[in-house]
Amino acid sequence: MSSAPPNNYSRLWHGKLSLTVLVLLALGLTVGIPAAGVIGAFVIAIVVSVIARKYGSFQDMGFRSPDSWPRLLGTTLVYGLIIQLAFTIIIEPGLERLTGDVVDISSFDGVRGNFVNFLLLMGLGWIVGGLLEELTFRGFIVGRVRWLLGSGRAATWVAVLVGAVPFGVAHLYQGLTGMIATGMIGFVLGAVYVRHGFNLWYAVFTHGFINTVGIITLYLDVDRVMNRWFF
Repeated sequence: MSSAPPNNYSRLWHGKLSLTVLVLLALGLTVGIPAAGVIGAFVIAIVVSVIARKYGSFQDMGFRSPDSWPRLLGTTLVYGLIIQLAFTIIIEPGLERLTGDVVDISSFDGVRGNFVNFLLLMGLGWIVGGLLEELTFRGFIVGRVRWLLGSGRAATWVAVLVGAVPFGVAHLYQGLTGMIATGMIGFVLGAVYVRHGFNLWYAVFTHGFINTVGIITLYLDVDRVMNRWFF
């Protein structure tokens, strides 16, 4: 999983094949049913794990211990709060006005005021969203594209974009605007990954805290009010 360019044709084609498989699997999550996305996330994670064990290591994808866990948790909590609130209050409502399409999160309406569903979704938000999606879209896809294109600045941001696009498409069940907004969040998560030396834990915990804030606003049924604060 190293970001260094491949040194022989077999490694080059292995990289291209594994990247293609992952992108196709990510696109396959766009079936409009979140539960299918959960299953798909586990399938992708298994594929990634097999490839990582055979051709590299999880450490190559960024699963390294940070210098300070408290600093990581504090930093990612701030990131998660800022990102989720910015998208809920400003970016998603603004995109809705531009596209004329409302973000469809009706699949999660069962969480509103329901504590059991709140806990279940919170668990999925961390396991599937925080861990498995970051393992796939940042740790594997971003790392794999840099491995193929090189570790320069341009290649790095192309890799971040490549990871963000299927991440957004995988949320097409939220409608056009939801897909665009999620893709933008994916790009921001990629930037977090890059900013912190490709330590994947920063992206994992940032994603987890983004989901936490979003799920809390759903449970309290205040997200729709927040959407109208500026628009």
